[in-house]
Amino acid sequence: MIQKKYIAPNAITAANMLLGYLSITASIKGNFIHAIWFIIAAMVCDTLDGKTARKLDAFSEFGKEFDSFCDAISFGLAPAILIFQILTNSTLSQFVIPISFIYSLCGVMRLVKFNIMTTASCEKDDFSGMPIPCGASLVVGYYLLADTLFNNNFLDNIDIYSPEAFSFIAILSGILMVSTLPFQTPDKVFNFIPKKFFPLFLLVILITLKYSLFIVTAYYVCFNLYQSFLKRGFKNHDTEECHEDSTSL
Repeated sequence: MIQKKYIAPNAITAANMLLGYLSITASIKGNFIHAIWFIIAAMVCDTLDGKTARKLDAFSEFGKEFDSFCDAISFGLAPAILIFQILTNSTLSQFVIPISFIYSLCGVMRLVKFNIMTTASCEKDDFSGMPIPCGASLVVGYYLLADTLFNNNFLDNIDIYSPEAFSFIAILSGILMVSTLPFQTPDKVFNFIPKKFFPLFLLVILITLKYSLFIVTAYYVCFNLYQSFLKRGFKNHDTEECHEDSTSL
């Protein structure tokens, strides 16, 4: 008999999967912007199921595995199909299968690594490698921003889209997902915003999501990369100093 407290978070997780499925069908039909909004809605569900599970203390190994399988569809396969469809008629059409497959493969590997390294609990630790929703956010955020700027008459139809840039973002996202670089949780990255203003910050992001999704995600990624390389630089420096001290002895 399933306990009632597990129903709500698992139902939200199932909605995440449904939205990923709808995104795939929209991409196949060529409705790329619709496909992107379905993925974004899946991100909201992915956030809500975790919050709901913490609220109800409804953590389980089944829930963790179920969430990862749904994430593989919504943030791994759905963006990969979108990448495939967008690049099919581009100058990079001959590379469309490797690019889209590399992204989806890295996303699934990221989820497998996450499941092996973590147990179902209310604790939310930092990540090893970039989280898969962030990878999806980079891919769909770039295309959404480019489409919005190009179709905005007020901004004189600025065109920032290129198949090369889109492919680079997809491959970079895949590499970062399977990397061992530490990624802090978003609340730590954006802790410079006072808590009383954080709801306003989120409201501004939601209102300007067509522009802000890629910008905020890119900031999150760049911040973590900077912190990672900074710590690695300090670590190497300390190692060299220790080596010099031991040599002098």
